[in-house]
Amino acid sequence: MAKRYDVIVVGAGPAGFLAAKAAGENGLKVALLEKNPDPTRHTRACGETLGSMNEYYMGNITGYNSRDKRLFFSSDGFSFKYNGPYQNLYGVRMYTPNGHKIVIGDLEEQKKKGDYGKVGISFDKDIMFQCLLEEVKACSVDVFPGINVQKVTTTANSVTAEGSGQSFEGSYLIAADGVNSRVAQMMGMNEGRTYYCNLYALSYYMSGVELPEPNVIVRVVGFVKERGAEIFIMPHATEEIHNVSLLSADPRADLEATCDYFMNKAFCAPWFKNAKKLRSFSANENCYSPIIDPYKDRVLVAGDVGSTQELENQGAMLSGWKAGQAISTAIQEENLGLEVTGISQYTNWWKETYINYYDHEGYIKAFTHGLILTVEEEVNYVYGLVKETVPAAWHPYTLGVHIRQAMAKVMPIIQEERPDILQKLQRRSLPATEIYAEVAKLSKPVS
Repeated sequence: MAKRYDVIVVGAGPAGFLAAKAAGENGLKVALLEKNPDPTRHTRACGETLGSMNEYYMGNITGYNSRDKRLFFSSDGFSFKYNGPYQNLYGVRMYTPNGHKIVIGDLEEQKKKGDYGKVGISFDKDIMFQCLLEEVKACSVDVFPGINVQKVTTTANSVTAEGSGQSFEGSYLIAADGVNSRVAQMMGMNEGRTYYCNLYALSYYMSGVELPEPNVIVRVVGFVKERGAEIFIMPHATEEIHNVSLLSADPRADLEATCDYFMNKAFCAPWFKNAKKLRSFSANENCYSPIIDPYKDRVLVAGDVGSTQELENQGAMLSGWKAGQAISTAIQEENLGLEVTGISQYTNWWKETYINYYDHEGYIKAFTHGLILTVEEEVNYVYGLVKETVPAAWHPYTLGVHIRQAMAKVMPIIQEERPDILQKLQRRSLPATEIYAEVAKLSKPVS
């Protein structure tokens, strides 16, 4: 017999935890289902950063109250405990294969602004999950680890989730099971979405990494066996550790060979001469156009489930919280005999702050390295022309805007000196599906 709840939340990640917390604090009976046996230990590649702390993201500003050890979203008025280590991040550094550096955020100038100069923070995700687990349990959420949801059925008044030999029935279900959401697939919510590609990631915690500058995120692009690939190096919350991620949208790229290239052969190899791998992660992410309507048949999607690739940690937290509040309002309205508006409050917010506000095609084109400029010489030439300091940002959408604006200033030079490269760069104006067409034929969405 199915266990009965007001709301079922599938997925104990940033979105799922915050959805369960919101609904639980409002007095609802909540079941939080997570396929991993230990909800506090993250297992997939993650940059473990919260960005956009110097600007709005999805209608909110994220901050960290170091006095009381709480992460807060001031516009929506919610917060949660995080008592683990963290580091301030003040900008990004992008490097070409020959070592030319594009500065995104002047480190010294940003530090002069104190806490308001940071663009984000790095955090320990395992500790954050432990804090969130304690908070949801404190508001009487029932947490069920080791539940792999394999079936979702709905009626006019309820929804049932089944998996791992157990069944759960609720008035509503919040799908927060990530970018490769099985719930969205089962509910037919991926129908009509445009498939772009898969993004492949291999990452490590590493000690002994020696970067030229502290408190910045580093991105280096390169080519390995003629395949475009890149490495992101992010300070971990624990100062002696870095979070190192290899990424490619090309399924033919060998990420282990890419790791060897950047750490032993590329210009940045000296940064890794004393490095040791401590823990490894991976990810294979479906990249679609967004889900326009995040609600269907008493199922509401939150977090990465409905996004182009990822909402980032803070976007997932924000949408999870909003989803939990929306379901709480809808259940209250139903029980009071009022018109149900809670769901539309969420769907309207989703469309206004995410769907209509951001350039999703522009965002996904950020991973086309190696598909437009196809050899190192071209990348070195084009980005070597960018010598101005770019405004400080660690925001999934405006960072790309800043780079494109810097590139626009050097386009006349490229037009005069290298019309052959200009012709390649013009491919960026094509739809993302055309740019990714070759690699999309070689990959398929993870189900």
